[in-house]
Amino acid sequence: FRPIRKKKNEISTEAAERLLLENRRGVLSVNGAEGYPYAIPINYYFDKEARKIYFHGAKAGHKVEALRACDKVC
Repeated sequence: FRPIRKKKNEISTEAAERLLLENRRGVLSVNGAEGYPYAIPINYYFDKEARKIYFHGAKAGHKVEALRACDKVC
């Protein structure tokens, strides 16, 4: 990742983990059809030990197709 340009906006790894642990909802943004951005609200679980984020969703649909086409997300 690129370093953050405005250092005053940067948060620590601990603060980011706390944010993930204390919340259960977020927005997943992917590269959608024909390169258009696609963002969808999701429920998630952050596994601190494994350092992974799991999210609930259907096994088919636009989000799944976009993830299969490109795994870069925000």
